[in-house]
Amino acid sequence: MDLHIDGEQLQRDLEALAQFGRSPSGGWTRTALSVADADARGYVAHRLRTLGLDIRHDEVGNLRARRPGRTPDAPVVMTGSHLDTVPSGGYLDGPLGVVGALCAVEAIARAKLTTQRPIEIVVFVGEEGSRFPRGTIGSAAVAGDLPVDEILALRDADGIGFSEALATYRDTGPPLPARMAPGTLHAFIELHIEQGGVLEAAGVPIGAVTAIAGLVQHAVSFLGDANHAGATPMALRRDALCAAAEWLLGLERAAHEIGPGAVATVGKLVVSPGGKNIIPGRVDAICDLRASDGALLDALDAQVRALLSSTRPGIQVELRPLQRVEPGPMDERIVAAIEHAAEQTGRRSHRMVSGAIHDALHMAHLGPSSMIFVPSLAGKSHCPEEASRSDDLITGTLVLAHTLADLAGA
Repeated sequence: MDLHIDGEQLQRDLEALAQFGRSPSGGWTRTALSVADADARGYVAHRLRTLGLDIRHDEVGNLRARRPGRTPDAPVVMTGSHLDTVPSGGYLDGPLGVVGALCAVEAIARAKLTTQRPIEIVVFVGEEGSRFPRGTIGSAAVAGDLPVDEILALRDADGIGFSEALATYRDTGPPLPARMAPGTLHAFIELHIEQGGVLEAAGVPIGAVTAIAGLVQHAVSFLGDANHAGATPMALRRDALCAAAEWLLGLERAAHEIGPGAVATVGKLVVSPGGKNIIPGRVDAICDLRASDGALLDALDAQVRALLSSTRPGIQVELRPLQRVEPGPMDERIVAAIEHAAEQTGRRSHRMVSGAIHDALHMAHLGPSSMIFVPSLAGKSHCPEEASRSDDLITGTLVLAHTLADLAGA
């Protein structure tokens, strides 16, 4: 197949999306269903219309655009990602998978290829979990892993409901059902930056993802006694921050002991009352546990609870589970198709596991799925320094185009 990616158009699309949600302090903040998210989605919708695709929205705000195949009702080959970001995040995480899908389908159209199966581009809503109390919202709805009524009932920190915030998108007309029926997905492929340093270190331009790590998140509160920092003897203190620190360090040790494939992070601590001369009376924390194997994830979760049960005397602990996503193996047939596409373009590929959660994890519950990774410079992601070489972005998009054309039966 003689496929060519318009690298200048790919860069223009990325630069256009980077105008939405740019933070004055650096990076991009484009939370789900915000005005910036809606503006970015509107730009993508305009680009999809220039391709002459049939565009629809679904019940939870996912945007879907279909290129027909010779067999209109055949199971679809789908590709896409998300547009929302973490606070002060980067400009490639999510958008590359969206505009890469656009440019890949454009390349297929430019080559005048017809496919047996339809190809569909999807823009998932709320992947990052930076506004509502869970991530991968849109893909979980499509896969049937999360009921639509539960999604619509979600509320952000300001009490704004998901169903209310959907109005920001200004969609008109009846929505598609969010959940795709079993058997209607032939394959799903998501293009993404690696968000790590494996490919760059190996000098390999393409990663073929064989599995996605699972995730457990808990909100944990340590309740002690706020008191005067000078007048309260050490023996009489109930310092919530000291208890939280001991738990955090114990969790770090546990992740090391459990072994490769398990990681634990406490990325958020809120200390109250927060005065420089007040003993902390309350600490609220969120822990993030990940592993590519379910048994490892269970072991790490058990350590969280065991450490909390043995916290220092006088401290009350409350644990509230936030989210659990099971690890997901990717489909061997799709991984092999990505490797074959890389060979067709004369590029090397490397099989690897994704430590980060992606929409492809849920889509794998619906049908055969995998991901294409491109190198991240210095392994940086979820920060303003997030970047990849232009040639690698184009290469990843070209491999995506070949993979889509192959799986769709060009």
